Amino acid sequence: MKEKIAELQRRWLALPPGDQRALGALSIFLGGLFLVYGLFMPAKHYFDNSRTRAEESRELVAWIEAQRPVLERLDPGAGRGSEQNAGTLLQRVTAAAERHGITIKRFEPEGQGRIRLWIERARYEDLQPWFNTLIEQKFMLRTVNLDALPEEGMVSARLTLEG
Repeated sequence: MKEKIAELQRRWLALPPGDQRALGALSIFLGGLFLVYGLFMPAKHYFDNSRTRAEESRELVAWIEAQRPVLERLDPGAGRGSEQNAGTLLQRVTAAAERHGITIKRFEPEGQGRIRLWIERARYEDLQPWFNTLIEQKFMLRTVNLDALPEEGMVSARLTLEG
C-alpha cells in the first residue's frame, strides 16, 4: 500500500503545475458530485417518500374513521364485542336456522360464546347455505360432523359454534 501511495506521489510531482491544479479541481468537482448525487439526493428522496407515505396513511386512517358509522350500521353486532351471552347466541343461531328450514333437535351451551348443536334430519342443500350465513354473521364453526342418512340428500349433523 505504501508503494502505491509513493508511486502516486511521484506521478503527481511529475505533472506540470497547471495539470496539478486542473486535476485537483477535477477531484474537488467529482467529490462534490459524489456528495450531492451519491449521499444527499438519495437521503432527500427517502425522506420525501417517507413523508408522502405518512400523509397517505393519515388520510387512510381519517377515511376509515369517517366510514366507521357506515360499517357499524351494516354490522350491528360489531360494537358489542364478546359481551354476547349464550341466550343471544342461541337466538341468532336459531333465527338463521329457521330462515333456512333447519330444525335444531338439541343444543348445549359450552361456556361463554360457544354452543353445541344436534340436527337429526336436514337436507344437505339447506345446511350449506345455513353454514354460509353463520360464517357471514361472524360465527366460527369449530367442529362439524355430518352423517349421511339412508334417504338421499338427507344428513344428521353435530356441530360446535363459537360466536
